[in-house]
Amino acid sequence: MKGKEETTPRILAVGTATPVERFTQSELLPWTGYTDSRRQGFFLRSGIKHRHLFLDRQAFTPDETIDQLNARFERGSLELGCRAIRACLDQRGLTPQDVDFLVTTTCTGRLCPSLDARFIRALRMRHDIQRVHVGDTGCASGVVALEQAYNYIKAYPAGRALVVAAEICSATYYLDDALETAVANAIFADGAAAVLVAGAGDGVAMLDTRALLRSEYLDLMGFTYPGGRPRILLSKEIRHIAAEMLKELSETMLSENGLKQRDIRFWVLHSAGRRVIEKAKSLLDLTDSDLRFSRRVLRNFGNMSSATVLFVLDAVLRSKEPRPGDWGILAALGPGFAAEGILLRW
Repeated sequence: MKGKEETTPRILAVGTATPVERFTQSELLPWTGYTDSRRQGFFLRSGIKHRHLFLDRQAFTPDETIDQLNARFERGSLELGCRAIRACLDQRGLTPQDVDFLVTTTCTGRLCPSLDARFIRALRMRHDIQRVHVGDTGCASGVVALEQAYNYIKAYPAGRALVVAAEICSATYYLDDALETAVANAIFADGAAAVLVAGAGDGVAMLDTRALLRSEYLDLMGFTYPGGRPRILLSKEIRHIAAEMLKELSETMLSENGLKQRDIRFWVLHSAGRRVIEKAKSLLDLTDSDLRFSRRVLRNFGNMSSATVLFVLDAVLRSKEPRPGDWGILAALGPGFAAEGILLRW
């Protein structure tokens, strides 16, 4: 039993970072050109109070070229990612040189070399560090990246793994008449989160991981690239499909671990959007209290794609509410269509 406990991957710290510039929904509307009540309603009835965007409030105009969008993504993801990494490692008195395995993820820009190599250079990480980059798995990829850290620690119990999700969603805006485009412009934001995972310590145990893929819904969510410019694909059917998959994922994880839904005290759910959260509440028979952390992150930050669920995890940890023995489910949804989850225990 002792050996098993020593090799249980544990979350030891979470660090987050957002751009300095913070905007209300009313401040952002003039840039979009939306004048009809329906599209404006996507902003004003979104459940979002503020969003942080990596752009210059005084100089920004919504006419950036593809090259300008890519350059802003590169600057923002590196700056926010480095800040999140330092915030995470400082909590444990560690330096970037203490990390053995680096997992990075993003879906809002493409770099070659990818983000992992850029963090290694910027933070002078070890030359022998192992790394992997998880790309283009959308909002679920923060959990996919955590799953890679989980697998690494299972194989190398003495190691330290660092997960970094960095998203500059503001570098993927697109302006047209489509309602799905207006929804995307109303909810997505910029942010980065870093999570330290190790095989020992007083952190949150990661006891199981689960994935659920429904490829028949492949074409309902993701990005298209008209003229090379990213444009989000976001079907209105997603809120129903997402909640149903989240229910199936959680029921499977609970059943296979001998648990009931009443055993779960903390639901660490991706803040996808107001309607997705409401649908999940109904289908999973959750309470407003169960969803308070997800709603708080949505209200104060918006949807930061892969980093969002890690912000929710950070909010739970900072609350100091979890007690030893409490169970939790961490889950996010993304294109594919996919649901990814991790069973937690404090």
